[in-house]
Amino acid sequence: MTDPHSSPLPIESLLDRMSLPEKVGQLFMMAFEGAETSESVRELIQDCHVGGIILYSITGNLQTPEQILRLTQGIQAFAQIPVLIGIDEEGGGVRRLPPPATAFPSAMTLGATRSPELARRMGRGIATELGALGINVNFAPVVDVNSNPRNPIIGTRACGSDPELVVCLGQSLLEGQREAGVIPTLKHFPGHGDTEIDSHLGLPRVDHGLDHLQRIEMRPFQRLIQQGAELVMTAHVVVPALGSGERPATLAPEVLEDWLRGRLGFKGVIITDSLTMGALDRIWGGPEAAELALQAGADLLLFGADRGHDVAEGKIAYQQVLARVQAGVISEERINTSVRRILQLKAQYGILNEQKEKMDLTVIGCSTHHRLAEQITAAGITIVRQDEDRIPLSRERSVLVIWPQPRGDLAAQLGLYHPRIHSHPIPLDPQAEEIYQVQILAAEFEQILVASYNAWVYPGQIQLIRSFPQDKVIVAAMGSPYDLMAFPEISNYVASYGDLPVSLSALAQVLMSVIPAQGKLPIQLELRTQAC
Repeated sequence: MTDPHSSPLPIESLLDRMSLPEKVGQLFMMAFEGAETSESVRELIQDCHVGGIILYSITGNLQTPEQILRLTQGIQAFAQIPVLIGIDEEGGGVRRLPPPATAFPSAMTLGATRSPELARRMGRGIATELGALGINVNFAPVVDVNSNPRNPIIGTRACGSDPELVVCLGQSLLEGQREAGVIPTLKHFPGHGDTEIDSHLGLPRVDHGLDHLQRIEMRPFQRLIQQGAELVMTAHVVVPALGSGERPATLAPEVLEDWLRGRLGFKGVIITDSLTMGALDRIWGGPEAAELALQAGADLLLFGADRGHDVAEGKIAYQQVLARVQAGVISEERINTSVRRILQLKAQYGILNEQKEKMDLTVIGCSTHHRLAEQITAAGITIVRQDEDRIPLSRERSVLVIWPQPRGDLAAQLGLYHPRIHSHPIPLDPQAEEIYQVQILAAEFEQILVASYNAWVYPGQIQLIRSFPQDKVIVAAMGSPYDLMAFPEISNYVASYGDLPVSLSALAQVLMSVIPAQGKLPIQLELRTQAC
């Protein structure tokens, strides 16, 4: 990464040479459809002058390493000012790169390892693969503190429920990505961890008082900003205690200007979460949200690939913001302030440098990174509860493995180590007749292993697990470890924090005592209640 103080940077002269349409364009990061640098891409870069592009698998942008590199190089070839090219590559359930890219585990797996060194290496590994593909921004790490068992959108994307653990591992993830020359992003300010609504679908709120917000939700942001974080993503979350009333943080100057910049001292680039998400769309719509976010203090306005929206909506928002500036509703000086920050960020990471580095695609999915992913998952598998002799599984007795079919196949992984596996996939939410059939089958087995996946969403899973004799069953949580709150009577409980093949392989090895369980639960579980 280039030291921004090593030599004078031509930021002001570059800013002076830019036209107003070019300046306004720098404030936008947009998605597009397709795998090639089509006419629509050219329009975004040369007609809308966008400062950034975001890539998605659902829009067909990401297919093979060679194709992705051609795409990012083609994008930059169109640009007069090099663009930020961003992606959500968190690890775990939020990954965009296709195979053979390394599938790193979830942040909560890292939380269970308690290892800053593994977090740093994972951050560097992810960023190394992104950089080789010409991607210079990663929308990670998630530094939300997940304290709500019913959180439908953060969960295992967070390192845990302890803000100090989130700070420690978040800092290491940040440093690892910086080492590989990719811009990391703290998200989602001021905290999305204690919500019960997915902001892709609706508008969540956090009703805690100011003291709680400062001690828990905002603590990681405060600490990591002090450590020099350069890019922060906002949350579409209503947080009344911050003085914003019923406006979501993304659209509230009280949150972005007064708190993030004023009290926390953030001097870098504020990027919004996607402005066509359901949290904003039902009330404001993308173009109006873009204007309000800019007025609230955001610098970079993100238009992602949200369900039910045309990716071209960002162009409409660009034209509307440009018209507001031309009419004097938004001052050009306000635009200059944000453009200056964006250009400084690009300069700091060498993105404005015209020299093209040769990309090494051999790092994509390399054996070193794969071994690292295995090491992290092996260190994270957690035996939360263990009673009698149920763990490890006995090789002398057959075992019924029940697993939710849309998720990873735990039975297949376990079959590599156990000679007598009977696999029985079930739907995510089994109904009464399906539960009855499984009960009949289970009566034939002395060992029953049931994989749960976010059981609080699927009552059929809870009913099924509670139907088995507790002295015969082991529950393996392949998603949220909070599942145990739904059946606190379970005395043998293991958490893998994900259902990637690498995670289930490590889980199977722990269950068969091939490797020891090393993980420590990174969340607090309240087991006095009988339901999540």
